Amino acid sequence: MDLDSLRMFITVAEKGSFVSAARQLGVTQPTLSRKIKLLEEQLNLKLLHRGNRELSLTPQGKKIFKTSLAVTQAWDRGLESLGNNEQDVKGKLRLGLLHPMARWLSESFITDFLKRYPNIQLDLVTLTPKQLLSMPDCDLMISPIMPEDQSLVAIKIFECNFCCYASPDYLNTFGIPQTPTQLSNHLCIANINCPNAEKNWPYIDIDGTEKSVDISGRVTSDSMDIARLLAANGLGIALLPELQVTELVNEHKLVQVLSEYRFKRVDMNIIVRSRDHMTQRVKAFIDAYKAFLTEHRGVQYL
Repeated sequence: MDLDSLRMFITVAEKGSFVSAARQLGVTQPTLSRKIKLLEEQLNLKLLHRGNRELSLTPQGKKIFKTSLAVTQAWDRGLESLGNNEQDVKGKLRLGLLHPMARWLSESFITDFLKRYPNIQLDLVTLTPKQLLSMPDCDLMISPIMPEDQSLVAIKIFECNFCCYASPDYLNTFGIPQTPTQLSNHLCIANINCPNAEKNWPYIDIDGTEKSVDISGRVTSDSMDIARLLAANGLGIALLPELQVTELVNEHKLVQVLSEYRFKRVDMNIIVRSRDHMTQRVKAFIDAYKAFLTEHRGVQYL
């Protein structure tokens, strides 16, 4: 039995498919099948139910899966503990996140992180909001959504503020709303990539009371990236994360409106499988991400 066999078994179990696992591991499917078969023979256990279309773990396989994770993670931590500088932090790091966050970090943070840690291979995996609930095949996630899996750990990093933005051309044509209630008379770009498609925007009034305003418009989007571009092109008012529109605001393509009112705030979390057993590369990413937010964006992480 070797660690490579355990890692292969872990990948097959996570993917639920020999084809997908072989593609990720960069091996042929027959090679992968032989490795898993040999592992079963060495353990004298059946680890997988092999159906025509579905692949699932046997009860013994579920126990071996947890043990394999613990063994490989302990080995990785042991190797990493031998190093004492950034050159020694190495290995693959799979980061799951929504597409807008992936784009934003790719424009700013990722390049500096990889220069600082040249021996880390970073795989960015863009996920849907539904996928964020279960953390599929990732070492960690950056997520505004709390996972349903109670075994996962959410580390709150900062609060993400959403504000209303529109283009100067739109505001010149339709006027500037003075109160949130006036949004019902404007073209608003609703987000339909959430548990319930937006039909209203909650906000906190100047007197501190919680209210909401019904919204409508001619276009909706399931992507914050698309919504910001639609707003910049004059198609309506969008409720967007302020951290991700800085460039368009500086370029005078977007203007914030109703700044004296507080709209949606979302906790941004880093999701990990265990707080106590994080690998050194996961810790390195989290520390670097926090430092980036504080130094370059003025975010006071929690």
